[in-house]
Amino acid sequence: MGDGAVNVRAEVHSILASGARETFLLALGHRLGTSTRVVFVEEGPGSLRAARACNEMMIVVWSQLWATREPETASGYPDAEFLPVLLEKADAGDARPYLRDALESTLFHLRASGAWARPDEEGTAERPTPEA
Repeated sequence: MGDGAVNVRAEVHSILASGARETFLLALGHRLGTSTRVVFVEEGPGSLRAARACNEMMIVVWSQLWATREPETASGYPDAEFLPVLLEKADAGDARPYLRDALESTLFHLRASGAWARPDEEGTAERPTPEA
């Protein structure tokens, strides 16, 4: 994941342990779905592999969300393994740029909406999600 990979890993781990977990997983799954659509529009060698990789990553995200919501009936990955599994799926289809974009845009969205803040921002690791 290049520069900032350690920070992204720390942010993902922190957010999975926060009250913004479900929002993060929903947004990440959506952004990976959008990435899959972009891959299908692009033409060139490897695009089908990248689309498959994005699809596999979405399955991991949706499984994680399902396990979060219904831990008695669904299984996900331990939080420490979640990002490595996504990276493995991305690497299988040369789709790391799509995963990076999805992660970065998801984290940006959560910070901008106030649903979550980095642990080093304003001395708080999480901001509560506004009630509807």
